[in-house]
Amino acid sequence: MNENQRLASVQNRTHLSVRQLIVFVLSLLMVGAMVLTNQRDNSVVESMVAPSPVMPFVSVDQRISTSWFCPGVPGNDGTISGSIIISNPSDADFNATVTRLGVGVSPVVTAVTVAARSQATVNVKEGIESPFISTIVEILGGVGTAEQFINHPAGNSVAQCANEPATDWYFADGFTGADSLDHIVLTNPYSDSTVVDVSFVTTESTREPSRLHGFVIPPRSVVALNMADEGARNEPVVAVEVHASAGKLVVGRSQHYLGDGRLGYTMALGASGLSSEWWFADGEKMDGSTEQLVILNPTRNDATLSVMFVNGVNPDTQSEPASVVAPAGRVTLFDTSTLPNVPNGRYGIIVSTVGEPGVEAPGIVVEQVINRREGNTVGTSVVLGAPMGAMSTVWIAPSGVSSGIDDAMVVLNATPVEGTVSISQIGPAGEVAMAGLESVLLPASGLVSIPVPAGMSNGEIVIRASLPVVVQRMLLRGHELIGRSAVLALPTFPSPEVGS
Repeated sequence: MNENQRLASVQNRTHLSVRQLIVFVLSLLMVGAMVLTNQRDNSVVESMVAPSPVMPFVSVDQRISTSWFCPGVPGNDGTISGSIIISNPSDADFNATVTRLGVGVSPVVTAVTVAARSQATVNVKEGIESPFISTIVEILGGVGTAEQFINHPAGNSVAQCANEPATDWYFADGFTGADSLDHIVLTNPYSDSTVVDVSFVTTESTREPSRLHGFVIPPRSVVALNMADEGARNEPVVAVEVHASAGKLVVGRSQHYLGDGRLGYTMALGASGLSSEWWFADGEKMDGSTEQLVILNPTRNDATLSVMFVNGVNPDTQSEPASVVAPAGRVTLFDTSTLPNVPNGRYGIIVSTVGEPGVEAPGIVVEQVINRREGNTVGTSVVLGAPMGAMSTVWIAPSGVSSGIDDAMVVLNATPVEGTVSISQIGPAGEVAMAGLESVLLPASGLVSIPVPAGMSNGEIVIRASLPVVVQRMLLRGHELIGRSAVLALPTFPSPEVGS
């Protein structure tokens, strides 16, 4: 195994105990946050300050219109379908336009009315033919949410939609082993061309293909890069960086896993920035499961990381955080099974960079890969963590959750304070608490898996906690496939101040 492939060393432990680190994290939250009271659907909510655009979030400001930019759906396979779910939690109908963008085709625009306290589902492929199709949802005169759903024979996938385009996008994970398909989907929603530089990192090197330097994405169009065709065939790691030198864009990653330990399909929005912290609500150490953290450090300096595991038991009995070195411009693979004291079962994970005193901690990107095996088959899930500042007391699941399973949602509380969480659904009567989930105990420095009864109707889900948390959904993959797919819910924040 060469140096670039080497799993992070875990012999060097930090000198802080888990209890001390948890208190430190809470202190950062309390000092850096503003607790605000806001209005959303006639309910008072408490939220932290709005995060940077590193991940999507829901605005509680009903005075503004909202737009959502969804990352893309494969369009050239009749066995794959895609849809956009638009949710309206308010007491008034609103209108929306859905614009479909493709490769070398004219945009297709559809008008949609979304009734109060309901959802509308729009077929992404209707009226347009393209290898990949991306969508823009513009909500007029109201505030709603949108998510993208792909029905794929290898496993269904829910993807978040961005609040806005950005100049930089990052993916820590990428996989082309066994000729698996890894497409980077670049969407330019504007009427002017966008010019980008695309580079990628494998376990061996960083590559900057000349073809992808100054690469032009035409106005109102989509370009999909097959990473195998770009020189990354049969690679166990293909991290990607996209930088726009002119204009902004939205970037997603479509992955169809075909072997070498991975099977399934995922579609995900990239990270539109770096963060010094990444939070994962659902870590797993279970029979048949393997877990890996994939860490991209795109900066020019090596980064020292702390990886902390939180499961709600006595902090003094937990393993101390691992110390990891992430080399500059490289990808680091961290197999959590290399830590003998990681607790069995479910746990939360917090990955944070350690800065020098008085110096801002460097930013990285971290994704979590879990392969769940039953017999001779595998189900692969990949999820981007929640970045620094994304903790909130209110989270939204626009397209809902999977019903009839005992881990529909996993809620992480990394503070040393016990709290509660309640689960509601938006329906004809407005926001109504789900029976038995009105006040679920949330252990201090721990997490809780929340079951949802079978037969639940579709609808937006609202998760309210008594303190800041991170919420991840564990979704059925459909087609009688094993395992789960994973996606974060959306944190709720007040809108950033104009000009801030």
